[in-house]
Amino acid sequence: MSVASRDPSSASVAHGFGACYSGTAPACPVGRASRLDPPASMKGRVRARSEYTLIAPLLALLILPTSASATELTWEGYYRGRARIFDSLSVSDTNDSTEGFSGSFDHRMSLRPAWLLSEHASLHAQIDLFPFQLWGAEPATTIDPVTGEESAIATADGTAPVGAGLVATRAWAEAYTPIGRFALGRMPMQWGAGILWNDGNDPEAEYGDTADRFQFSTRVGPVFVFGAYDVQFEGYLGSEDDMQAASLGIGYRSETAGVGLLNNYRFQTSQEYKAYTGDVWAFTELGPIRAELEVVGVFGAGDLETGATDVDIMAFGGMLNAAYSTDKLTLGVEGGFATGDADPSDAKIRTFSFDRDHNVSIVLFEETLPTLQTTVQNDSNEGRTTEAALTGDGLSNVLYVRPAVKYRLLPEVEGELAWFSATMAAGPPAADGRKAYGNEIDLSVRYDPHPHVWVKGTAGIFLPGKYFTEYEHPDLGGGFDQVTWGARLIGTVEF
Repeated sequence: MSVASRDPSSASVAHGFGACYSGTAPACPVGRASRLDPPASMKGRVRARSEYTLIAPLLALLILPTSASATELTWEGYYRGRARIFDSLSVSDTNDSTEGFSGSFDHRMSLRPAWLLSEHASLHAQIDLFPFQLWGAEPATTIDPVTGEESAIATADGTAPVGAGLVATRAWAEAYTPIGRFALGRMPMQWGAGILWNDGNDPEAEYGDTADRFQFSTRVGPVFVFGAYDVQFEGYLGSEDDMQAASLGIGYRSETAGVGLLNNYRFQTSQEYKAYTGDVWAFTELGPIRAELEVVGVFGAGDLETGATDVDIMAFGGMLNAAYSTDKLTLGVEGGFATGDADPSDAKIRTFSFDRDHNVSIVLFEETLPTLQTTVQNDSNEGRTTEAALTGDGLSNVLYVRPAVKYRLLPEVEGELAWFSATMAAGPPAADGRKAYGNEIDLSVRYDPHPHVWVKGTAGIFLPGKYFTEYEHPDLGGGFDQVTWGARLIGTVEF
């Protein structure tokens, strides 16, 4: 992975600084997908929900003409189509529940309009159309004239139900004053390299961190400062059960170097829960050499709404990404760590998880492994079970290294060959001698035929380590020793 610096003081404050939206799980400070969260059986699948219907007023606002004298409407976003195939995410060809070959198509269109009302105020939003929705997930239906039952059909135009696939993801306002910028609403958050807070606006990202917050930011030359207050979980009105957070960030950013410190304090009075997160980020560019560093520490204590009491949280994570580039060739390496629990059953939480949008591969820590086939298939389990899963869709409890070589074959074609090797940072005594997750080799080719248009294909082979090959689930058995291959094709139009 080549170095891609994210400026913590970028044009939009909402994109420039980080904030974590963690739902109701107070253990979120240790990472996006902690051990308290079950792995997803089908990553990225989004079903039609009732909130889709709430987007109609916003869409009407978007298409209505704006007054040229009062408002300027600008757009950012992309359309992305993606195809994925794997054989097999079960990491086995002998287990009785092996699912074998799997493949899917999904797509997403992300619209990020901004209404520039004046030099002092603006409105912003993000609207996602068909967010990672599988092709055919919302088929047209017909009513059988005899039985009166509704059933899916294949039609010539493939029309889906009206209103399906629309989500209002974010909306916030910004006001600009002589002392700085004020922002209020549900906004995307980004800090540093994105291993803790990641806005997910990259077409290859899938999640994105969002917070309901009030924020003030200002800068003097290359020095920036921001402060923010979040409500991350609203409990019962009149009760002190809300999950709240306060953040303070300070940093320096020039064209060739940057450094910043993020401080975040989260608390829930009813649970006597408190946690502090500190994040140090640095970036430098010295001629052909680029390097980026981010290190995170989390410290906390209290009771969790999951029922755990008197937990003690201390977790760390970090990564270093460096690259040397010439006109056509880039040699890069990324290394990182995320602490883990030696005893997952005690009250000490030591596991740190990277943000799920920090991607380093296409199989290991990108897909849930192993994913097995269920005995009874239905809409709720989608024919899959992750009861035997050993890894999820984000780096966690890991020591890893990823050297890579990029070469520009033609002005519009670039290839990359990468090797990803990972092992456990810590584990229970039962895992002694089998801490190696394994190795993955990925080959990618990106083609940019025209401005705003690109296509990227990636093929990867995952060779499971002893953590998989010597594991046996008490109910679902073992045999997780098969070499797994996968391929992904992405086509994107950005604007």
